[in-house]
Amino acid sequence: MEERRTILEMFGVTLEYLTQVVLANPSLRGILAGYIAERKLWDWFASDGRVSLIRKDDDHDRVQKGDLVVTYKGFDFRIEEKSLQTNSIEIFDLDSAKWLKKVIREAAKMQAGGKRQRRKWIESEPFKVLWRKGPDDAKYRGAVQCDASDRRTIAVAGQQVDTTNLLVGEFDILATGLFAFREQWDFGFILNRNLPRSTHAKYPEEVRNQLIKTMIPVTWPLSENFVADPFILLDQLVAEKRPTSA
Repeated sequence: MEERRTILEMFGVTLEYLTQVVLANPSLRGILAGYIAERKLWDWFASDGRVSLIRKDDDHDRVQKGDLVVTYKGFDFRIEEKSLQTNSIEIFDLDSAKWLKKVIREAAKMQAGGKRQRRKWIESEPFKVLWRKGPDDAKYRGAVQCDASDRRTIAVAGQQVDTTNLLVGEFDILATGLFAFREQWDFGFILNRNLPRSTHAKYPEEVRNQLIKTMIPVTWPLSENFVADPFILLDQLVAEKRPTSA
C-alpha cells in the first residue's frame, strides 16, 4: 500500500512557506479553520461512547441540512457547524471599558492612475497587545454567519421564497466554532428553535418568523441559550421525542 503524502509533500513546500501563504490570505485561513472545526467536532463526538453513529451528508444537499448527523439514544439529530466571522470579533478592555476589534481595514492607498486600492483586513495592534496579556481570562464577542452556501427557493409560510437564510427546524442544533476567540477549539451549542429570527424588511412577518437570522451573536464566556456540552441539548430533544407514559 502506497504511503500517503503529507500536504507539504503534495505541494512541494515547507511548513514555513505554507504558514506564510495561509497568514497572507484571511479567506484561506477561514476556510481551513472551518473545515478543521468540523473535523474537531466529529472527533469530539466520536470519542464519546454515548453516540452510536456519526455521518456526514452531501455538503450541497439543498434539502437535508446539517454538517453532522449523530445517532443518540436511538434518534438521529442534525448538527450544523458554523465558525466565527473574523471581522466581527472583539475583546473587552477593562482599562478603557471598550471593545477592541480583532481586525481593521488598512489605510486607503492610491494606485497608479488615481484608482483607490481595495483595502484589506489587517490585525489590530491594540487587540494583539491585550490578547497576549491573557487570552483565557478575557471576554469576547463576535458573530457566526448562519446561512446556506447558496441561494435556493424554499416553501415558507405557504410562500415560495428565494433566500440564503436557513429555516427554523431545518436542523436540530447549531455548533458555533469559537477558535478565533482564544485559539482553542471551543464550541458553543444552541437549539435551532432558540436562534434569532430574520429581521430583513423584504420578507413579510410570517416569513421572517420562519427564517433564521444570518448573523448570530455569540460571546465567550457563553451567553444565555448557549451551552458548552451538547448532550444537555440532546437529552432535552430525546425527552421530547419519547412518548410519555400514560
